[in-house]
Amino acid sequence: MTTKQEALHALFHPRAVAVIGASDDDTKHGYIVLTNIRNAGFRGGIYGISRRLQDVAGIPCVPTIGAVPEPVDTAFLAIPAEAAVQAVRDCAAKGLTSAIVGSAGYAESLDADGAERQRELQRVAAECNIRIVGPNCNGIYNAHHPLSIGFNTAHAKRQRAGGISIFSHSGALFDAMAGRLASLGAGLSLFASAGNEADLSVLDYMEYGISHAPTRVIALLIDSLEDGPRFRRLALAAHAAGKHVVALKIGGSAAGAAAAVAHSSRMAGDGASYQALMDASGVSTVKTLEGLMTAAALLEKYGRHPGKLGALSTSGAGASLIADRCDALGVPLATLSADTHAAIDAQKMFSRIGNPLDMGIFGGMRRAGEVPTMLMSDSDVAVAIGLMHSMNPWQGDPIRDALAKGRETTGKPLLIVSPGGMPDEERESYTSRGMDVFTETDILLEGIGAMLTPFPAAIPDDAPAPAPAMPDRQLTEPESLNLLLGFGVRAVPTVECPSLAHALSAARAVGYPVVLKGVVEGVAHKSDQGLVHVNLTDSEALEAAYASLGCANVIVQKMIKGELEAIAGVTRAEGVGLVLLVGLGGIYAEALGDATIWPIPVARQAVEAKLADSRLGRVLASHRWRHDGAAAALVDLLMSLQRAALAMGDRLHAIDINPVILGAAGAVAVDALVIPRA
Repeated sequence: MTTKQEALHALFHPRAVAVIGASDDDTKHGYIVLTNIRNAGFRGGIYGISRRLQDVAGIPCVPTIGAVPEPVDTAFLAIPAEAAVQAVRDCAAKGLTSAIVGSAGYAESLDADGAERQRELQRVAAECNIRIVGPNCNGIYNAHHPLSIGFNTAHAKRQRAGGISIFSHSGALFDAMAGRLASLGAGLSLFASAGNEADLSVLDYMEYGISHAPTRVIALLIDSLEDGPRFRRLALAAHAAGKHVVALKIGGSAAGAAAAVAHSSRMAGDGASYQALMDASGVSTVKTLEGLMTAAALLEKYGRHPGKLGALSTSGAGASLIADRCDALGVPLATLSADTHAAIDAQKMFSRIGNPLDMGIFGGMRRAGEVPTMLMSDSDVAVAIGLMHSMNPWQGDPIRDALAKGRETTGKPLLIVSPGGMPDEERESYTSRGMDVFTETDILLEGIGAMLTPFPAAIPDDAPAPAPAMPDRQLTEPESLNLLLGFGVRAVPTVECPSLAHALSAARAVGYPVVLKGVVEGVAHKSDQGLVHVNLTDSEALEAAYASLGCANVIVQKMIKGELEAIAGVTRAEGVGLVLLVGLGGIYAEALGDATIWPIPVARQAVEAKLADSRLGRVLASHRWRHDGAAAALVDLLMSLQRAALAMGDRLHAIDINPVILGAAGAVAVDALVIPRA
């Protein structure tokens, strides 16, 4: 049986290709795809499948795929969706290992017939051992073979061969991406339009790209992923193979979480969870299509340089602009060491030293000639940028020489941005010295941010604890707390009481003041239903609160106070998998929406590092925060939540602890909700 990866190799390196639905109408896909295959320079057999035509533009046609006189590895189906399922069966019978289904009319059509048609394609793929590209896609490209099977404008062009493979859910943007690569002087390796992913997915293409020798960078344009943990494993495999991955995730709003029951599910919205997955996987991310291609081109040429940015400009305004845009785009600027600062400071005529650095404060290049080298030699600087304007040779050559010396001495990339552009001859004076010139500040900074992305950490492989027993329904608060206690989550003393008498006895045992909560199966947020009464100081107050609840079953908890409330939880993010999160809690949890997220599993050191960099972490590290052990206790609680999530595995949808009280007692859970997966 042919594996997916074997089929993908045959797809991108076929012996012969057929187009089912060949046409002599040059506006139809059956003509465009067929002639694109030939015009791209494919050296294997090319056949049109048509019962009416003998040839199309000199390309031979036969009536059925079975009539092709030589082995065929793949076919493009330029036929309506209704006919595609049988055509795929015919391809499998001929021995093809893959079929590209270009037509729409499947699950994307949002009707029952389309969805069933896609399921039938999936059944054919499984039964007949044939791989399907799409449906609802525009094809593939291999610039090294050369091979172009598709109808996008870019399929009609001879793409320069290079090291960048593009795997995308959108095929329509292929020409825009390929054109951008060409403008950057970069070359294409592979392209695949995944479409609806009835069979082959973006992750399958990504896995093939890792093993594909000419591919050095994998650029992903994704709507969603089918398997976040697999993506993470593949990203590590790419890193181990010396290849870089950069991704643009589109459709990243949190609207899909609006109806979620758990606070944690709403806070871990689609975009936030995907970004956490990318960060943990060491995958560079960008926000624009231009940034995706610029990042891919820079990664191919310069590779990854984890660290921070050193920046300089010919003016103070330019330095300020770079600082502002780095802050907006999340590109980290280097903090210069004391030695670097002192060395540069000794050269200045006025003003002060910083990063970004204003070259104008040195009073000319006689004093500033060594400054770029000093800046770039700093251990915190991994990549440098210079914002330059067009200059006459007498003015510009000394600056270019100084910049080039910094690049050559340190071996670090130095990239130039000139928002106003510059004449070709002047641009060449930079590129001949090893400095590429760009005209768009934000796009270049997106690309630099990709170069600075840290390498991925290994995925923890601790064995999960035994799976706990739990019902199929949403757990009540006492059930949730009891379950989490078994995994080491520290919780406030809680007593479940079936009557007022039991509640009064429990309050005396735990000591006033207490909290009284009604326990109603299926109610997640008790405060919204008037089921929570806090700071009850005596039996009279408890009796009055009990009477107002209207339910017999209650819990009594010791009233505890802290200086800060947090929310901690686990949720299953679609396409990503289980993620761990923490943020400011209580009534602020969703109002502020400030969550720090990790895909599970995550190492304790990674939790500590990312928490320290969050708003909540900065509060806990503040000199005004008086409880030194609270941060470590919160990390303990998060790791206990992860143990619970790993033990529950596929049965878990979400865990909510809101609030976690932070203070002198450390980190204590006072409310919990566990929701099994439907």
